Amino acid sequence: MAKSNEPTPPETWEAEYALESPLTCPKCDKVVPSLYVVRLLRSRVNFTSTLPRRGHVIICPECRGILSAELGGSI
Repeated sequence: MAKSNEPTPPETWEAEYALESPLTCPKCDKVVPSLYVVRLLRSRVNFTSTLPRRGHVIICPECRGILSAELGGSI
């Protein structure tokens, strides 16, 4: 069996945020009541990087597609 290039989704999320009203995911067109936040950790660079060592991405709980969104405040 051929190995898929798609990463296996994590079993745990950094956080789950409920939405005030459900929205339609632009990636999969499914209505979702919440979004997941996943932490990014820089593991390796071959140069001196000025980019942050950590970050977060917001993903759809249905298709796990990365969404264009912003978290207000600090997490």
